[in-house]
Amino acid sequence: MGIEQRDYYRGDSRDYGRPSGFWDMPVVCKRLMIAVIVTYVAQIVITRPATVADLRATMSQQELEEGEGSPDFAIEDALAWTPPVSVLEDVGDLNPSKVAGGQVWRLVTYAFLHERMGVWSILINMIFLYWFGTRLEQMYGPTEFALFYFASILVAAVAFLGFSFYTGNAMISNVGASGAIWALVVLYVIHHPYEQVHIYFLFPIQIRWLALIYLLYNLHPVLLQLNGGGGFVGGISQAANLGGAAFGALYFYRSWRLTPLWQRVRGKSSSSRWQTRTVRAPARSTIPFDRGTLDATRSEPSRSPIDPATKKLEAQLDQVLEKIQTSGRESLTDEEILILEQASQKYRDR
Repeated sequence: MGIEQRDYYRGDSRDYGRPSGFWDMPVVCKRLMIAVIVTYVAQIVITRPATVADLRATMSQQELEEGEGSPDFAIEDALAWTPPVSVLEDVGDLNPSKVAGGQVWRLVTYAFLHERMGVWSILINMIFLYWFGTRLEQMYGPTEFALFYFASILVAAVAFLGFSFYTGNAMISNVGASGAIWALVVLYVIHHPYEQVHIYFLFPIQIRWLALIYLLYNLHPVLLQLNGGGGFVGGISQAANLGGAAFGALYFYRSWRLTPLWQRVRGKSSSSRWQTRTVRAPARSTIPFDRGTLDATRSEPSRSPIDPATKKLEAQLDQVLEKIQTSGRESLTDEEILILEQASQKYRDR
């Protein structure tokens, strides 16, 4: 089998460009985007009237006491001004008290829900998924990327829950994929720290500094809350963003890979169904095989049997390329890189 025909053949991530459109997106990012958009529409459409319990759940104890102590306060009037409750948010948002009560599915479902009264949150998250997620999926492969994304969702949820219980705000719910998106952003920025973006299409700035500014912006309300912010209740959702960002950094610097663990959990060594499609090879690959040379080699009849040394090299090459598929090129050791170079030279000499 030619090297370019193998499912796990990939080049360096820096050679991949962003897709030209939605239908050209890698499979996992495309499915995630579809799921989030469909869920967002369902949030808006599938609602129910608010009840007294819903109203009380959205008001602090101080607000309830002040309102009920006022002669002008009427619960019916307050309900008239309360917007309908989204059924999906009711059963899927990240509510600390409900998660503690056993509704553990909320640890994942919250990331597919977004604030329905505005489009800014879902718009930014989907743009970042398109910008950063697509290139990371091409780099790490669909299975590893999907596992990384869902692990980021869980880590961000744990950060949110821990911060909520620590600060005594267990009744405040959270929705949105921002925690997982920030894991993608940080991982991408570590890979491409000097890439430039233009603020308002005018002012160029390296992406590492822009990410740092936004991280400090998220850190500020968290520090205020930890330092006894009094009536200030900000920083709750920002804690999830910081948790996702920390996971993205640790994933890179600790060289974590989730696919081998996932395969052990499933009791299988084969790749998942999300790896059935191959990613198109980039125009310039850092694995220096010449495709034309390989095609010419396959087209010629075999003149002599393959010697044992060549068989051993091809077996080692298979292992190295499979490791690139599951763990990324950055995980290769010096010895494995040498195997790639030896195989490249051998194919050139044929």
